[in-house]
Amino acid sequence: MKKINFVITAFFILISTLLNAQSHNEEVTIEGSYNPHIQKSERLATTPDIPKRDFKIPSYEINTEDFTYKYRADLEPISPLSYTQNKGVDICNNFIKAGFGTRISPDFLFRHYSSVSKRMSLGVAIDHNSTWLDMKNIPNSKYMNNAFGLSMTNRFSQFQLHSHVDYHYDTYYINDTITELASDNARKIHSLNVNLTANNNKSSYKSLYDEFSLDYNYSGIQNGMQENFLRLKAHLEHSNSWFKSENNSQALIADINAELNNIGQTLLIISFNPHLDLNNDFYSLRLGLRVDAKTNSISVGGIYPDIKGSLYLFQKNIEFYASIGGKTKINTLKEILAENPFVVSNPLNYAEFDYEKTWIDFQGGLKFKALNMVNGHVGVRYRIIHNHVFFINSTTQAGAFDIILNDCHVFNLNVDLHARINDNIKAVVDFAYNKYDFIKARLTCDVPITIAHAWYKPEIELTLKGIYQMNEHWKFNLATYFEGKRYALTGNDYDDIKELKPIVDIQLGCDYNLNKNLAFYAEIKNLIHNKYQMYYNYPSYGIQGFVGFKYRFL
Repeated sequence: MKKINFVITAFFILISTLLNAQSHNEEVTIEGSYNPHIQKSERLATTPDIPKRDFKIPSYEINTEDFTYKYRADLEPISPLSYTQNKGVDICNNFIKAGFGTRISPDFLFRHYSSVSKRMSLGVAIDHNSTWLDMKNIPNSKYMNNAFGLSMTNRFSQFQLHSHVDYHYDTYYINDTITELASDNARKIHSLNVNLTANNNKSSYKSLYDEFSLDYNYSGIQNGMQENFLRLKAHLEHSNSWFKSENNSQALIADINAELNNIGQTLLIISFNPHLDLNNDFYSLRLGLRVDAKTNSISVGGIYPDIKGSLYLFQKNIEFYASIGGKTKINTLKEILAENPFVVSNPLNYAEFDYEKTWIDFQGGLKFKALNMVNGHVGVRYRIIHNHVFFINSTTQAGAFDIILNDCHVFNLNVDLHARINDNIKAVVDFAYNKYDFIKARLTCDVPITIAHAWYKPEIELTLKGIYQMNEHWKFNLATYFEGKRYALTGNDYDDIKELKPIVDIQLGCDYNLNKNLAFYAEIKNLIHNKYQMYYNYPSYGIQGFVGFKYRFL
């Protein structure tokens, strides 16, 4: 906690210093709507005019789409597995959502975003959701999520500074089926993120655009693992028209990234990614490479191509694209806890996680827009990955999960369709097919084992969403999420395999807009009461009902 207090103090000292260092007579404007830098499309403009960045007046119309469903996190908010972290403050103007669920489950969301002065904007976010009752026959299955976020955007004569602080405190209970109370049965997770990003106010056309970012993350299980992760990023870009042709521009770009992680041991990786971007009305092309250098052996982590291309047809209503690349990354505790908060709190060889390498990452597909009604995407992805993280039931702690590292080939097929049937009806279809082929695998202690399945990874995922605006007062929404069969390794013997039943989650919701600022809502989660298990021995809560209100304020 001393490290956390030091980082917070340093952060606010830096902000105060920068604010006081500027003249109050400067004629500047605020970066609008939490947009951290000038958009790339504007930086690549062939005219040297600096884009205007005026503060955008927010709309206070109630809109249920503020809460459109994502995948598993939003589809089952009353679940002990809904632990997620979003970087920065999710700005949606000035907004309150407050409700209550059938299992004595409060659900609260607050967002504030305003212009404090002509050169500073402020965003505040507060989230809370929990359940106070246990599931039937599963003691200590209640949970609690809390989050607080603070963001600021300051614009000066030469640059903009964007900063945010996010803090999460979450409590879960290990479902210990052997002993009633394990030593860390109450799983308390703390997470702190502090980010500073500075960029100049220039476009990059015939001038240098630069952006620098400092990101600190602390993640820890109380009385267990603690992680301190620091990331430094630099983006340098210069645009011009060296190759003359109509509507043609080029950008020479260099991205530099350094990551330092400390959890049991110190890991460092530095990457350098220079590339040339070519753009016009008919195609875009990126030519570059990525070089990763890492410890502990002070060796080259990898040299990877960074090549991307798109071909545009029919005034960019159709895009064919393809890319090939690769990268080396550090496996972090934050990412692991975000996916599964029930990993063992003190694995003996956690430092063996080391680095994940994606030797080959190929992507290709088609994007299209038809009749101004349908946007679609069909894409494939193929990767060769070393040290990919999966979860198996722990052999040392009941109710918890060990980490297993897989070397595998991964193939994904994705189909996304977003349709506007008419002014009142919208629909979304998201489909994914995932295939894993394993080369080898090992536990964190480097013990080789035979892999039969991609544990907890479904082959099929499908989401269907629909929104119907009946009139100016009533709006209805429907969402269905499906995951195909999944497999879990459940015992000490690697033949103890459990097939988990498919996930089928149907949700209904409606809003009654009393006026432009106030709406009342009702939601039913998991309509068919399917107690699916996202992880073995951790079922969902089943059917849940919520009622509450949403209110926008000036």
